[in-house]
Amino acid sequence: MYGELGTIKGIVDLSSEHALDEAEAFLASQGYSILRRTSTTLTAERRSSEESAGEAVPNLTVMVTPQSEGGVQIKIRGNDFEGVQARQTEWMGWSESLPRKAEAEAGAPSDEQDGIQTPEVELPPPPTVESPTLPAPAPAADVPVPSPQPPTTTAPPPPRQESTVWRGTKLAFGGCVVLPVLLVIGFVGCLALVGGGGGEGGSGSGESRERKAQEAAVNIGQPVHVGEVTWTVTNARQVSEIREKGLGRFGETKRGNFVIVDFNFTNNSSEAVTLDSASVALMDSSGNKSEADPDTFGYIPANKDIFLENVNPGVTRAGEVIFTVAPDASGFKLQVGDTDMFSGKNGYVDLGF
Repeated sequence: MYGELGTIKGIVDLSSEHALDEAEAFLASQGYSILRRTSTTLTAERRSSEESAGEAVPNLTVMVTPQSEGGVQIKIRGNDFEGVQARQTEWMGWSESLPRKAEAEAGAPSDEQDGIQTPEVELPPPPTVESPTLPAPAPAADVPVPSPQPPTTTAPPPPRQESTVWRGTKLAFGGCVVLPVLLVIGFVGCLALVGGGGGEGGSGSGESRERKAQEAAVNIGQPVHVGEVTWTVTNARQVSEIREKGLGRFGETKRGNFVIVDFNFTNNSSEAVTLDSASVALMDSSGNKSEADPDTFGYIPANKDIFLENVNPGVTRAGEVIFTVAPDASGFKLQVGDTDMFSGKNGYVDLGF
């Protein structure tokens, strides 16, 4: 399964090229073979003599993202979970060897100022003020003796009354009687009671929206606008074999059941975005959802291998994605999404077979 393997903590104080040089040297020392390198990504695989024919080759991609304040963020994606876990100590050592950008120490001056102000505020007067107020009732107490006793008896009732109100608040809270102390919690509780039937409606509306999006699927050649990006499928086909176009094993043929989709991707936002293979999926007539097969990435032409690549604002890039499907699957629709993983917006393209 292809996914995120790890993230280097903090901002690495290197340029994209220098960071990828460090990653390439480290991966080579760990027995990885470099497949391809771009300005922001480095892809490598780990082969062993014990692997059987047709078995998925463990691979990973180091992705660097330049930061506006300088330096880069580094993420590692791929399917080599076992290899990374087995070399956890080596990965940790490499991560700690990378230079980090120093964080601004803004909190230090305020601490020193607080330390200076603390010794200056030393006021012994409070005890001297309280002590004269206590003797004040004493002279009056010389004539009537019972007068000092009422203050001592009246002091305990206030806390008892507060505790009674507190207990009443706890009992009344079940009926949504909200006091200032419990305002936030009570408000949530009341919303849950008043809108108890709204939860199912919310999820239902989400499913209804997704179903309507599938029914509104466009045909090949028609654009689909999702969030701030646009997808246009230019070609789609189903084949039984593919030929590798990457480095290392040029000309190798892979047999199976594949759906190949060519598309154009346009970034309509005002910032550069990174296109991830998780933004596309393939649905069939039975409702099965297939993800892009990472074992076929080496079979995509270099000029169309745009996953994990930055796409600048207003730029259109041509790409290709390959899915491995069941032999009897049909009724395919390509699901395309926004690059924002939290938006939940999708569009659909009917592939026609």
